[in-house]
Parts: sequence; structure tokens; C-alpha cells
Amino acid sequence: MLRSLLFILICSKVNSFQNLYCQLPCDNFVENVPHTVCDRSDVKCGPDLSCGPDFMVIDLTDDDRQYILDIHNYLRNKVATGHEKRGPQPEASNMQTMSYNKELEFIAQCWANACNGNPLKHDRCRKTESHAHVGQNLGYINSTNPKINKIKAIKDLILLWYDEVALFDRFWLNDTQNRGPKYVVGHYTQLVWAETNEIGCAMSYYAETVQNEIWHQVILVCNYGPGGNYLGQPVYQTGKPASKCSSNLSRNQLYKGLCGQAIPASDVANFTFDVFRPE
Repeated sequence: MLRSLLFILICSKVNSFQNLYCQLPCDNFVENVPHTVCDRSDVKCGPDLSCGPDFMVIDLTDDDRQYILDIHNYLRNKVATGHEKRGPQPEASNMQTMSYNKELEFIAQCWANACNGNPLKHDRCRKTESHAHVGQNLGYINSTNPKINKIKAIKDLILLWYDEVALFDRFWLNDTQNRGPKYVVGHYTQLVWAETNEIGCAMSYYAETVQNEIWHQVILVCNYGPGGNYLGQPVYQTGKPASKCSSNLSRNQLYKGLCGQAIPASDVANFTFDVFRPE
């Protein structure tokens, strides 16, 4: 009897810890898909066993976060003010300024740590309480040179996403669709989706041996909230830059084609990573 009671008490203690993201599944109209942070509860979002002994999380500093933010806002402003000549892309009247979100970063890092065998495979559920739909861009650098520069990798991958603008027909602007393998433009459209106003990114490194040669791989995962790329919806509204900002957003003084003021990455509150806490 005493042993049974002890067993019950131990089980009760174990079960009293709950991953709060398990309360945020995604409904894909067929089934509830578990949240990435819930799905990876067994390792508490740490590296999967498949990551190998050389795996490392590439920590982002506030300077790195600000750099990511600055590139995104610069490129969004370039499009919004009509300076993107590929297309050419029309001006945007309602494109918002982006700020950094460290919860989106945490969820991105959870996925970057999964080492699922395909660095371009998206996770299925990354929502937050603030954003029912979260978008995602993925990219990676593969090199036999172990000295991959972090900032250069960030810049190169973000520009790789943005450069899909060369494939984007301006007449697609009001009708977002999957354009097929010949016209992969979803990274670009998410990057400049007008209503997206927050971003959080994460990076990881691992090595793999292919034909007796070591390849070094750096992965960048960026999550966007609220997410874009809704089928049938416009990427942004055309018109005079920042002329249709919502009533609570003023025109940005630095990025004059964007709506709203960006919060510096260094001023963004740290996200509480202890999501596996007692009930």
C-alpha cells in the first residue's frame, strides 16, 4: 500500500509540469496539429539526437537582431516607396514597420534545433497567443569552409528571399497564389506582407560528412507575425506610401514609406524561456 501511494505521488509530481504550448494546437481543417514547442517537449526544444556531436546553437545578440530588423525594414521601405524597379513593384500605402519579437525567436530556435534532415522543411504549427497565424522563411548556407561569417550569412539569406522579387509579376499583387515551382516567390511576399509587423529569427550549425568531406551548415529560421501569404489576399494595398496607415499608426520618420514606429531590438523584453513550468 505504501509503495502504491509513493508511486501515485511521484506520477502526480511528474504530471504537474505542463508545456503551455500544448494548449495552442493549430487547426488545419482536418486535424489539430501539435505546436512545435509541444511536439519537441521530450528534449525541451534542445537539439535532437540526429543533430550530431558538432551541433551548436548560434546565439543572436541584440546587435544581430537589430541587423535582421534593419534589413527587413529597409527592403520593405524600398518596395513601399516604389524604388524596387524589378517588376517594377508599385508603391504600398499600408505597409507596416517591423519590430522584433523574442517569443517568435524562441519558437524558431526550437525548430532550428530539430535537425529533421531537410533545412528547408517548415514546421506545421508555430502560432502564439498574439498571432494565430505565423509565417516562416527558411534558408541555409552549406560550405566546406568552417569559418562561416554569421552576419554575412544573415544578409545573404535574407537577400536571397527578397530577390524572388525578380520573379514576381506586379499583376499578382492582389491575388496571392502558389505559382508553382517555376515561380517561387513566397519568401519575398512574406517578407513584404503589409500587415506583418513582428519578426523573430534563430540560427543553428551542424556538420555532416559527404563522400569523406565535411560540410558545414548554418540554418536561419525567421518567424513572422502576423503571418502572410493568405491565398487570394493582396500582399499590400497600392497607393501613396504610408497614406493608408491605420488610425493608431503614424508614418515612420526613418522609413517614410512604412506605418508605425519600430521598437529597437535592445528595448524588447526578454521572453521567459521557462515554458515547461508547473501548473
